[in-house]
Amino acid sequence: MKDLLSFFTRIPVKGDLTKAAQQVYLLNLMAFLISILIFLIYDFSRRYIPILFSTLITIFSIYAVFGLLHLDGLADFADGVMKKGSREDKIRALKDVNTGISGTFSVVMIILGLFVAIYSFHGNFLNTLGFFSISEISAKTSMITGIAFFKVPENGLAKIFKDFYKSWYLPFSIVSVMPLFFIFHYYILAIGIGFLVALVIGNMSMNNFGFVNGDSLGSMNEVSRVLTMWLLCIIL
Repeated sequence: MKDLLSFFTRIPVKGDLTKAAQQVYLLNLMAFLISILIFLIYDFSRRYIPILFSTLITIFSIYAVFGLLHLDGLADFADGVMKKGSREDKIRALKDVNTGISGTFSVVMIILGLFVAIYSFHGNFLNTLGFFSISEISAKTSMITGIAFFKVPENGLAKIFKDFYKSWYLPFSIVSVMPLFFIFHYYILAIGIGFLVALVIGNMSMNNFGFVNGDSLGSMNEVSRVLTMWLLCIIL
């Protein structure tokens, strides 16, 4: 799992990208373990400082641990989708290293969405753990679904993960976290948001670019996390 940690987090461990692609079926388990750290930071900070500052610290912690790679992908994806013109024009905007207004807006909205969800959530110890764990599992389920169901470009990170993907990876990744049903009960099913988001963003990406690339997968991750948190705010 250290290879997954090396690629998907900022935790300073050495890993191999190829091995990470071969271990993607463990991504949900990794997400659960890392989410415990985020939960502990949130739970500890809210006990001693106002919830407003605790929320900001928690958001900072999420990106300090997971990095900004997926957030950057969301910005590129938004720039490409919102670009007017032909598919080639959209792909150029997608690959442009400069972030446009669409990308900036999408990043701001995601961070605001995280803030609203975390600040608004009120639950006991177990429900709060579920809030962070299930939303992160949902985000990673979304990326695995994107890899499983959609065509990828001829080069890039998505191609590496697609080449090593096996048909049992997605089912295994979901089954591997189903024992959490006994802890979190019915609301573990909120990970289904990640699956739905992957289908929506995947089809948007196919319609606009003709493929699902790393930026598309990053968008799935970021959007799924926020929407799952919103759902959990409602049902818990």
